[in-house]
Amino acid sequence: MNVSWGRWVTLVLLLIIGVAVTAVKAQSTPPKPLQVVKPTIYYQAETNTTTLLGLLQQPAAAWQQVSAGEAVSFGYTPQAYWFKVSVDANDADRMLYLGYPLLDSIDVYFVQTGQVLSQVSMGDQYPFAQRPIHNKNFVVPLPTHAAHDIYLRVQTESSLRFPLEIWPPLQFMEFHQYQVAATGLYFGLILCMVFYNLFTYLVTRDRSFLNYSAYTLSVGLLMAGLDGVGYQYLWPGSVWIQDRIVTMIGSIMILFATLVTMGVLQTKQHSARLHRVLRFFMALYGVIFLLSLILPYAVLIPFVLGFAVICCGFLLSCGIILWRRGLIYARIYTFALGGLLAAISVNALGYLGLFESVFVQRYAIMAASAFEVLLLSWALALRFNESRQEQLVLKEQLNHQLEDMVTKRTKELKQVMLRLQKANQELEQKSNEDGLTGLYNRRFLNQEFKREFRRSMRSGRELTLIMLDIDHFKPLNDSHGHLVGDQILIELAQVLRQLLRRASDTVYRYGGEEFVVLLPDTDEIGARDIAMKIAEKVRQHAFDTDQGEMRITVSMGVAVARPGVYDQPTQLLAAADEALYRAKAAGRDQIRVVAKRLASD
Repeated sequence: MNVSWGRWVTLVLLLIIGVAVTAVKAQSTPPKPLQVVKPTIYYQAETNTTTLLGLLQQPAAAWQQVSAGEAVSFGYTPQAYWFKVSVDANDADRMLYLGYPLLDSIDVYFVQTGQVLSQVSMGDQYPFAQRPIHNKNFVVPLPTHAAHDIYLRVQTESSLRFPLEIWPPLQFMEFHQYQVAATGLYFGLILCMVFYNLFTYLVTRDRSFLNYSAYTLSVGLLMAGLDGVGYQYLWPGSVWIQDRIVTMIGSIMILFATLVTMGVLQTKQHSARLHRVLRFFMALYGVIFLLSLILPYAVLIPFVLGFAVICCGFLLSCGIILWRRGLIYARIYTFALGGLLAAISVNALGYLGLFESVFVQRYAIMAASAFEVLLLSWALALRFNESRQEQLVLKEQLNHQLEDMVTKRTKELKQVMLRLQKANQELEQKSNEDGLTGLYNRRFLNQEFKREFRRSMRSGRELTLIMLDIDHFKPLNDSHGHLVGDQILIELAQVLRQLLRRASDTVYRYGGEEFVVLLPDTDEIGARDIAMKIAEKVRQHAFDTDQGEMRITVSMGVAVARPGVYDQPTQLLAAADEALYRAKAAGRDQIRVVAKRLASD
């Protein structure tokens, strides 16, 4: 092997190690302290008479409990199942997380004291945009901080697995950023190898490289479908493709795997019998691909997976047989294919319900397929060089071209890393924003408020904080529904933004129907004037909702900090909160200003 091949192998091997290490880190070293909850899960099969109301009235003995540490997996079954988990009270926001992306239909009901708080429907049978949170898996924010129960109805034509966890949003993003990095590295490598082998085909006109490029692309598409990123980014509007991605792309992948095997091992020259069996499997999976366009997923998938195990075993046998006959690149082929075929076979058994392999599906197959892509490409190149040793001049030219291609691929990988870095920065920015109104959230307020308070104390200038609360918002929510309440919150945020003229003036969503306005370099007169403008603007504004125009009022508490008055930012916040309480006690639609430190402080 010459120097250029050694550099290329070393580069891609380092990328594979990066994918594996990142994936293992995502699995084994979560951020500390971790508050993820794996609740006790109860389940029962659905019958013709099962209803949510009936389930709410059932005794606990009617449910079966999933043993602690046991994975919820029912294999391939058309049966619908109901699941129940109980959630304890917690002051923090939380999210329900289902870590398996191939479930067809999930109906989630949040129930408190026998009443349904909210209901969400999602799954592969619904457009991706319908999910409450755009994630490759299924993520639903919990609607309340109070203790409540969650009922889930799950039905799928795929293997029914149910890994369920409850996460705080920030820790969820921190923990899963490693998965994002590993996934980006993996698909970046796959894409580079696709183009690398395609360009090699254009240079050499050897069809084995074209077949291998198509095989690598099919591996990437299949992994995108299994991992959920395909439905998230590539075909989010096509339920039809998502429903058939495993049978359709899986059959294409094995079809091209047989073609690659023929090219790498040159079975036509070395073993006519093996070559005939490979052609049979190629034809078989060509037929299966055509059937996947017509037949339902549930009908075809047992045959696809069953034949996949048989075909994978035969492909591995081809490598071993020709290895024993002294074929050099058959040895590389066997090592390359062995790990991937083992992972695929175990995963197929997991889909059939015989083995739980969520981790294998997510990470081991990614690492194995990346390793297999590298070594098979290496074996294919060795075979190509061996068959053309007499063309030394052409060989040197090809090596120079390969070095240029590796350099280009390296630059592309750097660009992928830059895009990943930018994506992480965007995630950090989104963590500072309120998901409903687009305003900065309470977490970001806590950071900026301390910074502005210290700046005010150093400069000797006033700092004003206005706490604003919508009057009678809970009765409005109860009578008109949470959707109307959300529409009012969104439009109120826009009104507040428009009223703040200076770049330094900032509005935050403090929580629920409460907002905070932070006004640096604003004295009591200016603060009172801004508060009166806000109250008047809100009072006159007609809020456009699904139930027609509505009008609201707000109560405000205003606190002004001067040097020597408040020692800590929390004292200023407490003063504004007390002023807001007095404004509400005075009859709502009121403004109360605190210019001096309260006695309680």
